Amino acid sequence: MKRSDLEQYLGKFVEIKIFDGDVFKGFLHKTGEEQFKNNPNLYLCKNFYFVTGTSESTVCISCVFRTSHVKSIKEISI
Repeated sequence: MKRSDLEQYLGKFVEIKIFDGDVFKGFLHKTGEEQFKNNPNLYLCKNFYFVTGTSESTVCISCVFRTSHVKSIKEISI
């Protein structure tokens, strides 16, 4: 998947399927966002993505993955 295709879903509630078959539902974020500055695993790495349970949450509920790990993504209405 291209980075530009994935980044159009940033901040939205999505369902993501990654290469190993795991499926995550939540809000898509990119590492390096200001709200995660107190968590070095989610702030210092560049060009990685992860999912949180709510839009304002700072708790990651998925693994951290690259664009190449994503098999499919779709936006889900809440």
